[in-house]
Amino acid sequence: MVKRFFKDSAIYGFGKFLVYGIGFFLLPIYTHVFPPAEFGVVDILNNNVARLALVIVALEIAQAVFRFVPETQPGPERRAYSSTALWFSMVAYGIFVFVGWIGAGTFSQWILRETGRADVFRIALLMIWANGIFTQLQNQLRLQTKSAKYTLVSVVDTVISLGLTVLFIIVLKTGIIGIFWGQFLGLLIGSVVAFYFTREDFSLIFDWPKFKEMLRFSLPLVPSSVGVMVLLYVDRVAINDLMTIADVGIFGAGDRIASIVTLLMFGFQMSMLPLVYQHYQEPSTPRNLARIFRYFVAGALLMIIGLSLFAPELLALLTSPQYYSAAIVVPLLVSESVISGMYIFTPGLSIVKRTGIIAAIYIAGAILNIILNLLLIPIFGIGGAALATLISATTVFCTFMIFSQRTYPVPHAWRQLGFAILIAAVLVIVGVQFHLPLLPGIALKLALCAAALGLFFGIGLVETSDVRLAWQSLRRVRITAH
Repeated sequence: MVKRFFKDSAIYGFGKFLVYGIGFFLLPIYTHVFPPAEFGVVDILNNNVARLALVIVALEIAQAVFRFVPETQPGPERRAYSSTALWFSMVAYGIFVFVGWIGAGTFSQWILRETGRADVFRIALLMIWANGIFTQLQNQLRLQTKSAKYTLVSVVDTVISLGLTVLFIIVLKTGIIGIFWGQFLGLLIGSVVAFYFTREDFSLIFDWPKFKEMLRFSLPLVPSSVGVMVLLYVDRVAINDLMTIADVGIFGAGDRIASIVTLLMFGFQMSMLPLVYQHYQEPSTPRNLARIFRYFVAGALLMIIGLSLFAPELLALLTSPQYYSAAIVVPLLVSESVISGMYIFTPGLSIVKRTGIIAAIYIAGAILNIILNLLLIPIFGIGGAALATLISATTVFCTFMIFSQRTYPVPHAWRQLGFAILIAAVLVIVGVQFHLPLLPGIALKLALCAAALGLFFGIGLVETSDVRLAWQSLRRVRITAH
């Protein structure tokens, strides 16, 4: 399981690195072409609206596919599950777009707190429809463990979206509406490619018994997923209400820098869940999970330290001066991104299908985040929003870990993990206190990152054998084909 995990993680991670590298090219374009208020509109539509729609519109049926399909063999039963979920998603997103299109003026004003954005909102709806279908088809590639083709589809979508977006906003000067046209067309073409690769899992059938079975699993997850979205993105709504949409744009720029950490997390997330559901009954799986969790924490903490310390330089390199104040939120947001992604290491409640408890935890976390945003933003501004989200995400993860350990115990190395977190916190706090000239500052920050890595080896969080196994898996990536 560990070797397979490393191979799939490497392929997914390489794909994410390539896709992110291509997509990251847009950040300096956005922040130099558009003022923070315009970037704030893009950020709210892409994060709050699109991501919320992704978990609500299709009633989280994709989660049910992930739960039931890995236990089936390729053939009629798998096609029944997969086809039913896909056709339901297409119809559900179609209804969503139709309703949103008719009420675009009202909805856009209510969400953005601005008038005159109905046209942008309508094209964003098309992008959301395409994104829902694209995500469903990409997930099918994960279920088939076709990590290389998953990566190829991601690259196709990203390259086409990037090229068309640059064409629209730079050459044709369409304004921010061109961003959503580019995304829509890229996702549409990417969906066609993904469907071609997964076509053996689909047919023109809709199985009502399996549809009901999937909904019984997925419906309780809808409120929990809404809780997740509120937990992760209510900060933007609160900033827009308590401050301005320009502040949302600055916050969004900081979030883009912090999201670099997803390069590490993506490979883990994509490869972990299918493997857990396939092997959770094997006696060795809990021990393997504990081992992989140590790898994840070590890499994540190094990313947190590096991005927190180098945030001012990255913002100076990639944005314009009106976005530089986003440096204050990067350490908090990068930590929150890591913690929010660690749910994959708490599989217990999903394994025993206790989706009601999952929903309750996320809803409680969302309520906590709303309260903290209302309390902290008036005091600390956008930094208060980031702090509120970090505290809420940490609370949710700790609660999940407690329940997961009760239902599916994993022998985690808590002492080493605790020491590593303390080391990272101290190094970040110390590092941000220094304001040196460019070259001495970079040298100091690199030294702190190197010190962290050495200390992680020293406390036993990472061992030489772990690095050797990871390197051997990376070398084998070039001959892996699914």
